[in-house]
Amino acid sequence: MDDVIQPGKQLIAAGYALYGAATTLMFSIGDGLHGFTLDPSLNEFILTHENIKVPYTGHQYSVNEGRTVLYDERTREMLQALKSQPSLDGKKRQLRYVGSLVADVHRTIMYGGVYMYPQNKNNPMGQVKLLYEAAPIAFLVANGGGQALTGLDPILELVPTSIHDRVPVFFGSEDDTNFCTGFYRASKPIDDPMFTLRRTASIIEYSKNSILDDDDVEEDGILCAHLPQVG
Repeated sequence: MDDVIQPGKQLIAAGYALYGAATTLMFSIGDGLHGFTLDPSLNEFILTHENIKVPYTGHQYSVNEGRTVLYDERTREMLQALKSQPSLDGKKRQLRYVGSLVADVHRTIMYGGVYMYPQNKNNPMGQVKLLYEAAPIAFLVANGGGQALTGLDPILELVPTSIHDRVPVFFGSEDDTNFCTGFYRASKPIDDPMFTLRRTASIIEYSKNSILDDDDVEEDGILCAHLPQVG
């Protein structure tokens, strides 16, 4: 059992498969995050996206808002802030929630933003299994340069006490994940006037230098990622 119950930072490799118009395999052995696409004519996975980087910021957030009545005050306040505060690229945030952990995380990795499954009254310790759900995805997100937190702690640092331990999760872009998890700390970001001032200045500067184009993002955006291909 000791060989299994280890923190996620000890993982050697992790991955997930996503089925749809194309069959995609996201995989990492700790040297970056790489995407493979199944070529049915060869019956092989081809490396199509090498060294994927999670965008530093994004304007999409993913959460089951149908559970809002079950969330604590901090989480409800954070969700309200997401609706009222623009993302760092200056865009109004949009809710995108499929209800499939892999599909929602995949979109977040590709386009940026944040996926979250906070604790609630029915699941005070969280819902996502640490050992075989949260930790492998955290490994992938971290290898893509993103953030993976419980709200307070890095998921990869947590040591499970049993096989089926559950944790709250926040995966995604560094800026968006830090903004959301800031509401679980002693000083909330929106209560800090200097944070608001710095963020306003950052939004203006980021918008000036942004190379994002709305035409480069598919509206249904789960599988279609406009990334440079290898070769």
